[in-house]
Amino acid sequence: MPLPDEERAGERRPASRPDPRLCYRLVIEYDGSRYAGWQEQREARTVAGELRRALSEALADRELDLGGAGRTDAGVHALGQVAHLRTTARLDGETLRQRANDLLPSDICVLDAALAKPGFHARHDALARYYLYQIALRRMAFAKKYVWWVRDPLDVEKMRAAAAALRGFHDFTAFSQKGPADHSLTRDEAARVESKLVDVHELTISLRPGFIVTRIGASHFLWRMARRIVGALVAVGAGKLTVDDIRQALRDKQPSELIAQLTAPAAGLFLERVEYPGEPVARAAEDVPARLGIPAEREALIRERKPAPRRRPLRGPGGNKARM
Repeated sequence: MPLPDEERAGERRPASRPDPRLCYRLVIEYDGSRYAGWQEQREARTVAGELRRALSEALADRELDLGGAGRTDAGVHALGQVAHLRTTARLDGETLRQRANDLLPSDICVLDAALAKPGFHARHDALARYYLYQIALRRMAFAKKYVWWVRDPLDVEKMRAAAAALRGFHDFTAFSQKGPADHSLTRDEAARVESKLVDVHELTISLRPGFIVTRIGASHFLWRMARRIVGALVAVGAGKLTVDDIRQALRDKQPSELIAQLTAPAAGLFLERVEYPGEPVARAAEDVPARLGIPAEREALIRERKPAPRRRPLRGPGGNKARM
């Protein structure tokens, strides 16, 4: 039986023709509340689907190629999602950005568009991804789509100890779930991005007025990994798990039903930024609460406000409560 061309000894596959299309790099922010995630789906509204629709119309190109650095889940937001765009259209980046934003819904915004090197791939070329998660310490009327309100008192120092146990190069099987297949990947690419061995090089917990902000930076993220890490940290802070429980979950290298039940809600999670070779490390200039119009000074006043003393109701003639 003859071998396929690529397996014949001494023969090379013919060189592929260079792609004549231009490659652009897009930086996008979006509110994921109304979308079934980033990845395009036939029967669901997604961020990538809306972006493709707007770009196809703006560029008069129905065959464009679009891919993102992170496949965020339903309800997850982004401050700095990165996407590659290959198109036959030839525009400067600023014109492309403006045309796309004119056609996008108000909860998706292209922050930047620029020509990239040929062959740039938003996902494959990424060195690291950084997520931010917001935990609210009080009930909020306006920010509920962007936070997880945790009612239990949280011991932040215990949470930080658990975070220290999770930092480093570990098997994160216990903190993940088998996700949908990505058919755009080759076998080698899939093995790399779906490897359970993950280098978590940043995991910090910061106190803000009214919030606890967790930042996670890693080589790659398994499906639901960021939310399960946050859920486990909260469980440690609430006294429902110990730091030793976290270490044991890492050692077991097995799916954990307990960790799965602790998965944090999607609403508080943001893809903050994506890091590429040769680029300076940069973080979003503002914390998310400020972007939501919640000044830290106002939040501090709310947290420090003492409850007003209860007053006796005014009584009218005959001892009945007076109606106002």
